Amino acid sequence: MNTLTFTTNGTQKTISQERQGLMLNGRYQLQHELGHGGMGTVYLAQDTYLEREVAVKLLDGHSLGTSGRGQLLHEARAAARLSHPNVVMVFDLGEHDEVPFVVMEYVPGQTLAVLRPQRMDEVIRIARQLCAALQHAHDKGLVHRDVKPQNVLITPEGVAKLTDFGLARALDRPLDPEDSFAGTLSYVAPEQAMGEPVTHAADLYAFGILLYELTTGALPFSGSIAQILVAHLQEIPAPPRERNPHVLPALDELIVHLLQKVPGERPSSAAEVGHLLGILSKLNRLSTIFELA
Repeated sequence: MNTLTFTTNGTQKTISQERQGLMLNGRYQLQHELGHGGMGTVYLAQDTYLEREVAVKLLDGHSLGTSGRGQLLHEARAAARLSHPNVVMVFDLGEHDEVPFVVMEYVPGQTLAVLRPQRMDEVIRIARQLCAALQHAHDKGLVHRDVKPQNVLITPEGVAKLTDFGLARALDRPLDPEDSFAGTLSYVAPEQAMGEPVTHAADLYAFGILLYELTTGALPFSGSIAQILVAHLQEIPAPPRERNPHVLPALDELIVHLLQKVPGERPSSAAEVGHLLGILSKLNRLSTIFELA
């Protein structure tokens, strides 16, 4: 296959030449790759109807299962109902040569995986925005199921936007045995890893992993796939303050609370977590220690 190499944001990327300039549904013209994940590839594209830039995620059709396309349509429609300043909006859904794609708001900037905050107050500020995004989705009956730094975009103005809601699961849909949108192993909640029905509590667990990583610089569990899976199910991670003494005691307790194995033992809602983070933000302003170790 012919390939084309280009540079974006200082990083070299290679994509298939066949997709360069590809027109989807006679409307969305692919320009270049923005990122790649387990479920597909995201491209910057031009919406030729509305003359605006959009992000298009071309999904791996082989991973959807027999009923996957119907599930994707149902959940993308639900995600399209979301309208929040901290959520990347879903605009459209379609197929090209039997490959499903999701059209989303294009957000210039970097992911949280690249643009890591270096100050504790910045960690808390971003976390509060993500809580607002999650609460909005949960109020609309959606569970994200893949909360992680790679799915958080930070705009040049410092606004955090949670993305990939096009792959979220609607709470009103029965669990399908062929459902393959299982999340990312390092962030997956115990009940999610076991293939059990998930609620908003699964997102709060993943959010706790994200906070753990941002405050300590490391994931709570590491090793082989089997080791990480067992750790999610059975092991209690070291409290964040053991890895970074600059973590505020109250924030340490909140993260430990989020990482409880039993869903009912976690905080009751993202709104509750956001409220606690707001209190921590005020306390943090009184502290002279801001820098992450």
